[in-house]
Amino acid sequence: MEAKVYTIDRFEKDLAVLLLRTDETVQVDVPRNQLPDRIEVGSILEVEFTGDGSVLSANVLEDETSTAKNNAQELLNKLANKN
Repeated sequence: MEAKVYTIDRFEKDLAVLLLRTDETVQVDVPRNQLPDRIEVGSILEVEFTGDGSVLSANVLEDETSTAKNNAQELLNKLANKN
């Protein structure tokens, strides 16, 4: 299977809820222990699954994560300064 890019939306107990970057209506729940240790909400991952849905590989995309977090912070700052 090909690797796809996901954002960690939230954690629910021992699961990480991933949203597909190209279509955030697509949600995948993955056991947190199948993902890298240093993940947090908002982390962007490249994930490849096996045929049975287990994680074959998962890599944090550091540059994309940093850019997305900076963009979100800039938007929050603009909204806060509108008043």
